[in-house]
Amino acid sequence: MVLSPSIKNQAGISLISLMVGVTISLISAVAMLNMYRHSIGISINTKQMSVQDGERSSAMTIAPLLLQDAGFGINNAAVSSNIIALSGASLAGNTLSGTVGGANANALIWRFNTSGTTQCSALISNATQGLLLLGPVNCTNISDWSGPIWTTSRALASKSTKDTKGTKDTKGTFSFTLSTVANCTQFGYSSGGRATVLISSNNANEIQVNSQSCLSNLVTAP
Repeated sequence: MVLSPSIKNQAGISLISLMVGVTISLISAVAMLNMYRHSIGISINTKQMSVQDGERSSAMTIAPLLLQDAGFGINNAAVSSNIIALSGASLAGNTLSGTVGGANANALIWRFNTSGTTQCSALISNATQGLLLLGPVNCTNISDWSGPIWTTSRALASKSTKDTKGTKDTKGTFSFTLSTVANCTQFGYSSGGRATVLISSNNANEIQVNSQSCLSNLVTAP
């Protein structure tokens, strides 16, 4: 008797096809994890940049208001004896150091009298401490700034930090330009002030942002 069986190929999943499928799945999972990690990094950097710009905007609004105290309550307040700019300024403990004048000033000290006692306040900016408001403290003359008198400080903007790659500062520092003029002009009108202060800083996109103030209480030129 002759047998003529009908033999068919086996249908299903072979070991090789299973391994190929697992490999493709692992590659897809790794790609998704990398994409997730990248998305988280972008979110963190965006948050840092948002905080940076918010603090900078707040600081550049508050600082000009604080500077309006310069020369207040002092008769015929002269510029040089009631406000100075420091370059290379640093704060160690309660002692402020730096060079009076010069380019790229990173500190301002001003003198005023709002309570019957002459006082001084200061702004200082650097990468390790951010933007600090010092004082007010009692001072007889503007030259008292170099003594160990700065016992109080308050942060107006945070210190510098790095992004998730560790390559870029996400907090900008501030610089100050003190100028003397015949008459200040601000908001479309002229005042009797003899000094202006330009505050500059870079935003999160490294674009310079400026804020200029007219110090109307300083009525006598240096």
